[in-house]
Amino acid sequence: MRTPLFRGSLSRCRPQTSRNLQRLITLIAVSFAIAASPLFGQEGSADHFQIPTDEIPTRGMWSERPAKRWQEALVTGNGTLGAMVFGKPAVERVVLNHERLYEPLLDQPCPVPDIADSLPEVRRLLANGKYKEAYAYAYQAAIDAGFPGIQWTDPYHPACSLVIEQDGIDEEAILRYRRSTNFQTGEIIVRFQSGGREFVRKTFASRADGVIVMKISAVDGEPISGRVKLVNQDSRHANKRVDEKGGGYHDPEIATTLHSIAYRCKYNRSPRGYQTFLQFRSPAIDPASPTNDAKPGSQPQDAVAFDAPEVTLFIAIDSLEKFDADGGSLQSLKDRLAKIEGDYDALLSRHVAIHQPMFDRVQFQLILDDVSGDPGQLLSSENLIALQTTLPGERIQLTLLQKMFDMGRYTLISSSGEWPPNLMGIWNGDWRPEWSGDFTLDANVNLQIAAANLGQLPEAIASYDRLVLGLVDDWKTNATNLYGCRGVLSGCRTDGRHNLHTHFSDGFPGHAWTAGAEWMVLPMWEHYQTTGDDQYLQQRLLPVMKQIALFYADFLDGQFVDGKRVFWPSYSPENRPSNTNCPVAINATMDIACAKEALQNLIGLGDRSGLSKAQLADYQRLLDELPPYLINQEGALKEWASPLLDDRYDHRHVSHLYPVWPGHEINPEDTPDLFQAAIVAAQKRGRGNGSAHGLTHMALIAARLKDADLVKGNLRFMLSKGYLLPSLFTFHNPGRIYNSDMLNALPAVVMEMLVYSKPGEIELLPALSDELGSGQISGVGCRNQTVVESLSWDLKNGKVTLQLFSSVDQPMTLRLRRGIASVVDSTDDLVQLSSDGTIKVSLKAGQSNAWTFQLSK
Repeated sequence: MRTPLFRGSLSRCRPQTSRNLQRLITLIAVSFAIAASPLFGQEGSADHFQIPTDEIPTRGMWSERPAKRWQEALVTGNGTLGAMVFGKPAVERVVLNHERLYEPLLDQPCPVPDIADSLPEVRRLLANGKYKEAYAYAYQAAIDAGFPGIQWTDPYHPACSLVIEQDGIDEEAILRYRRSTNFQTGEIIVRFQSGGREFVRKTFASRADGVIVMKISAVDGEPISGRVKLVNQDSRHANKRVDEKGGGYHDPEIATTLHSIAYRCKYNRSPRGYQTFLQFRSPAIDPASPTNDAKPGSQPQDAVAFDAPEVTLFIAIDSLEKFDADGGSLQSLKDRLAKIEGDYDALLSRHVAIHQPMFDRVQFQLILDDVSGDPGQLLSSENLIALQTTLPGERIQLTLLQKMFDMGRYTLISSSGEWPPNLMGIWNGDWRPEWSGDFTLDANVNLQIAAANLGQLPEAIASYDRLVLGLVDDWKTNATNLYGCRGVLSGCRTDGRHNLHTHFSDGFPGHAWTAGAEWMVLPMWEHYQTTGDDQYLQQRLLPVMKQIALFYADFLDGQFVDGKRVFWPSYSPENRPSNTNCPVAINATMDIACAKEALQNLIGLGDRSGLSKAQLADYQRLLDELPPYLINQEGALKEWASPLLDDRYDHRHVSHLYPVWPGHEINPEDTPDLFQAAIVAAQKRGRGNGSAHGLTHMALIAARLKDADLVKGNLRFMLSKGYLLPSLFTFHNPGRIYNSDMLNALPAVVMEMLVYSKPGEIELLPALSDELGSGQISGVGCRNQTVVESLSWDLKNGKVTLQLFSSVDQPMTLRLRRGIASVVDSTDDLVQLSSDGTIKVSLKAGQSNAWTFQLSK
């Protein structure tokens, strides 16, 4: 990965307009942050405390109060293990997570009903405008084939919770409380004073050693005492563990020794289970001591006492595909922990050596133009969020935006392990979260991974790749059973182990959506574009690309109206035409766009596709016969490419703008009419129920549409309308449903508004608001094997500088739509402008090139 060329944090404060008002508001907020009252003490007993600046992470956040609920906990993770730290002084709670813990609802996954024989009648009804009848016919065919009704994915759930009861802490007299997350290290630190002593708790999830590590100590080095236990995080009564969906689990088995706790649990409806093992470490404890052998037992109230100057906890969690009652796997887990050498600092150092280079590959700064500096850097997350809501007009609190960019990169990295982030990243404190906390494939996981390629995170793409390719066998079953087709058809939800297309009902036609496999594969295609890794293309990507094309060849075979192929049935998630009120339709724009993209990418590979000339010619013919997109009477790109179906604008999904983002087909140079129609469609789109994924999706589309105001408007809405928690994690809707869609996708919005790329072209500042008038970004990966090593802009003085690295020899077009007055290269030689206002440059493999642009006034 290319190393960023600059370091540092925000400096200076802008804007010119309302500067004094903003400064006053900010300074008032700062005064409250640095002269806070004791958060747990008696009312009126002020504790005038300013957090030491060396405790504020340069790239991180701090909070001035502990979590009141699990959603407010600070998070750390290594991709597989996650920890949610409440930060409570007297009785600390840490929710423990493992990315593979999904509660089995059934003994076996429900099979996909074989309803391919119903397809001709479904299509006949659709051809006659009988959309509801076609939908009902297909669903009844599924019921007749033994389908029991809509199936939900197995729900993601926490392993258990670590509870630490610390002696000598008076909750009513806590002073100088603060908790922080360092994004560069992944370390959470909780500090507070009680009874004249200062206590510190540190936690991180190690990528190097595969454990969660926590250290408890006092600053004075004197002993601390208390008890530690592992408890069930499920708040439901034991007789409520099984519901109408199924599921359930046996009572956890908890065994303790003087220096360890083992927590084991088996599911009801599967051979699977899981286990957590906690081991104490302190200078007085030998990790290989026989006293660490946890004895059988099942006393959930059992706790292990500690009394030492410092205590370090090692916590490991295993997901067991076959739960072993004899505990052989537990012994293996103990043995693994016993082999981990070093104290807390040594383990943290090993972890940081892996985590920090990943995080630091991209750096984003907004530079403020007021000489008073940036007091926002000192603010707690609570005050930053409050400040955003008080800013006049439609302004964005720049420090908050920068921190959310960093937070999004941090959580994407920390929740990318064997699999990519699910709806909750990797963190969850609820046994039955909304939508099972699963991987939702019709927008959510697609958005969450959007920043991976741009942000030079091949590790995240590797986790995504493992998820996708692990589902392909189920995709083949879906294609065969539902449509009698070869190739692959993705479902719309998965828990990672299965993606059989059974999440549909008489009101939700997920089975009619044919675009999913291509959207799922697109980030893998972009990985190939950014890296040029031909081995990856041939061995992992190309086989599934061929299967997608094969499905379209069969699904569209012989389906013509007026000389063009017809997609029927078709579905635009999760919308419906306004004049039919039926979600099953024909020619959803997204379905057409994904088919075009799949065929174009495969054909574009030519000989490297491994297809014969005849096969490529057949796919080209199919591509040429796909139906065109349509524009409605209001000038908007239609969501369904049929004159018989009317648009419904107010909806959270924006699937019909797929050829704008994540696709590239509709753009101002190649398709100006469709580009203008897409602008109208975006402007008319409502926010529906205000889902966070809808906001980020629209912001990404707006960046491709070069609409800086629409990007900024959606960013401000995200930051100021109740989506942010004090931990800087995010909600799905204002104030409810813990969800990482917006969080992990926000860095992609920022990078897309600053750099757009495709093979042969890089565009600078395509959708940058004047409000963000000065800044820098480094490390952005481009879809042409280049990396933006540094991009800085100063709109007030009309200056933009770019440093670009290329992995291959190639010509490149550089575009800046703001208008270029002149360009000089790194030797101050003038670069000639082309007639279209771009510059054409020649890049050499392994070399960096730099240019300075003077913008037109």
